[in-house]
Amino acid sequence: MGGAWPEVVILGGGFGGLAAARVLERARVPYLLLDARNHHLFQPLLYQVATGFLEGPAVAYPLRALLRRGRFLLGRVERVDLEGKRLLLEGGDALPYRFLVVATGSLPSDLGVPGVREHALFLKTLGQALRVRYRLLEALEKAARRGRPLDLLVVGGGPTGVELAGALAEFLRYTLPRDFPEVPAGTVTLLEAGPRLLSAFRPALGRYAEGALAQLGVRVRLGAQVAEVGEGWVRLSGGERLKGDLVLWAVGVRGNPLPGLPADARGRVPTDPCLRLVGYPEVYVVGDLNGLGFPQLAPVALQQGRWAARNLLRALREQDPLPFRYRDRGQLAVIGRNRAVAELWGLGVAGLPAWLLWAFVHLRELVGFRNRLLVFLDWAYTYLFREPGVRILPD
Repeated sequence: MGGAWPEVVILGGGFGGLAAARVLERARVPYLLLDARNHHLFQPLLYQVATGFLEGPAVAYPLRALLRRGRFLLGRVERVDLEGKRLLLEGGDALPYRFLVVATGSLPSDLGVPGVREHALFLKTLGQALRVRYRLLEALEKAARRGRPLDLLVVGGGPTGVELAGALAEFLRYTLPRDFPEVPAGTVTLLEAGPRLLSAFRPALGRYAEGALAQLGVRVRLGAQVAEVGEGWVRLSGGERLKGDLVLWAVGVRGNPLPGLPADARGRVPTDPCLRLVGYPEVYVVGDLNGLGFPQLAPVALQQGRWAARNLLRALREQDPLPFRYRDRGQLAVIGRNRAVAELWGLGVAGLPAWLLWAFVHLRELVGFRNRLLVFLDWAYTYLFREPGVRILPD
């Protein structure tokens, strides 16, 4: 590639990559941020885009507008040449680096279940969220034309599955009688293979989530392991077959390693405790891709991104790196309007206080004042002045 590019390259503009960039910004170290998309995506609110509570621009922010001392390059990496310390880009260009921070995130995992890739809907990118929205509207129109109930299946009882099931239930509760009176009923069934919902939370909060979803009309099936997914149906491990107009897959992710990087069966790259690629101390791996065994959550990616950048700065000063220490500040999950669960500092909170905390944390973590304002106004309008309905963006 022509021109002089910074020697520090960050791969990925998600939570980990952007956190690393901000540390380098404050240290006045030039860097290049490279991503195949030109926007940062706030994935925790994608389910609200899918169900019409928010529009796409509210959770996506242009990466170029976030960088002040850094540069941005839109491109797709085909391979990492570790020995040559360069990135081989789509189109034949090569980008050299002195230090590299890899934060390419994760991809949905089908967990080896046949038919998931072909027939289930995922919720990992903005395009996938908008596809869910279009498919939901399409299913509603078909059900209205035929005068039959609408059945939605959500697979996965973790935070994403619980939040998605709750949002879909509220969507159907308010949309069907008003906009689709021809549809006699709508049901959401949440399938969880384990013995309870929200297994990472304390049991009492999982029970609260199950009860809150039941109040919204969600059918929760525990011990329901999906063995196969087809067009409009899933088959459980016991042989039972369930019908669903849409099957939404909210369980399982795997790292998104680039060719040239070593990775295990889960797609995670092994590093030393200082987040450096084993054998290549100039390469740092953070977030969902890191193989140290931490949960694949946004707070982990944020902390590892900052830690890797600080160790990179120590390397520039010829200082020894420091091993990563994760500070678990807790976790949150929302279950429809005014209902949420929170586990913070060893305490469990449920109901409206947890919902208010969830709303505050998500507004605070959103990137860009414009996005915070858009989400706040949209939430205020939806929750105070009207009920949610289908809003489809034009093609």
